[in-house]
Amino acid sequence: MVDDPSTDSMISWSESGKSFIIWNQPEFCNNVLPKYILRNDMSIFKTFGFRKVDSERWEYANDDFVRGKPELTAEIQKRFMATVPPEVFVCKNAAKAARDMERVRAVAMAMKERALAKNLSNLTL
Repeated sequence: MVDDPSTDSMISWSESGKSFIIWNQPEFCNNVLPKYILRNDMSIFKTFGFRKVDSERWEYANDDFVRGKPELTAEIQKRFMATVPPEVFVCKNAAKAARDMERVRAVAMAMKERALAKNLSNLTL
């Protein structure tokens, strides 16, 4: 899609050839991207390991996506989010919950002691 001269008004290589620039994002998402990928939103680039090069424009790069080196694209793979084993997640949450409960108990005990002290002082008056 980047090498296709008919899409140059929407997407083209950067001067260095190590990144590409999307010049017309809405038109690109509606007319070009659906021809190659099922999803037509920009997040797809991050999924495949592309990083944004320039915050001022839609410029993306991937070390395996270089002008004139199509053989490198075989190395581009979909990235999956690293998952935390459920038992680790549960253990961390359980430990935090236990600490939180201990704090709540301490606050409740302090409040109970204050209330009891206040009641005792009211009785002596």
